[in-house]
Amino acid sequence: MDSPRPYYHEFAWAYDLLQNDSIVPRVDFIQAVLGQNRIPANATILDAGCGTGRYATELAKRGFRVCGVDRSTEFIAIARNREPDALEGLEFVIANLLEASFPSLFDAVLCRGVLNDFVKDGERGSIFRKFAAWLRPGGILIFDVRERTKTLERYAKGLQHRRTVELPNGTLEFQSTTVLDMESCQLRIRERFDIERGGVHASTENDFVMKCWTASEITFHLSEAGLDEIATHSNYGEDGLAWSDRLVVVALKRVHRPQVSSQ
Repeated sequence: MDSPRPYYHEFAWAYDLLQNDSIVPRVDFIQAVLGQNRIPANATILDAGCGTGRYATELAKRGFRVCGVDRSTEFIAIARNREPDALEGLEFVIANLLEASFPSLFDAVLCRGVLNDFVKDGERGSIFRKFAAWLRPGGILIFDVRERTKTLERYAKGLQHRRTVELPNGTLEFQSTTVLDMESCQLRIRERFDIERGGVHASTENDFVMKCWTASEITFHLSEAGLDEIATHSNYGEDGLAWSDRLVVVALKRVHRPQVSSQ
């Protein structure tokens, strides 16, 4: 998780312009899952890797007490300014997920679009132990990953994505090209940002790596961390193929009941 992507820093201001899908149906799904698992609307939630804070803010509007954490200072600055009159029960913290700690446990942890950035084996196990450490016994974890089989199908021939956004004084064009390394199951991605402002053109290009997950790997790390998988979904309730390679997992932190002596 070492790659300092410009998308998360230099171009953090453009993130919401390029990722502008409605989050309301997804938060509806998340809230329904929490309700099904007896997590009420005033519960505490940790949004791990909260980005610009859209999900954390929407959950707070629905009555949850939310802490959003991200290591990008630029993202957290955007998140804190999203609601000028800070919502009660909403806070944002700058921290690396592998090093973060909190003064109290959470009823639920949400981790969206983050786990594919963990490429090293040790980090992939460590993050699940962190999830367990942050959750109260009986708490719920909701996370998503790129699932290996579906990812192989989606990226077998490579994939290119383009998006153009009109700015008040120019144009931003974003392009990403993804190539799948079949042996390591890593996604090797090249991103390019082109900005045209007042006849002046500037561009930034960077490379980074993601790695998809297998179902058995997820099950192993959950078990090792004291978490039990209780449901899987192909997406956050959306229609269509926008999330064709995703796996959304719901897990429960085990409740260890003290043994009662028979004597």
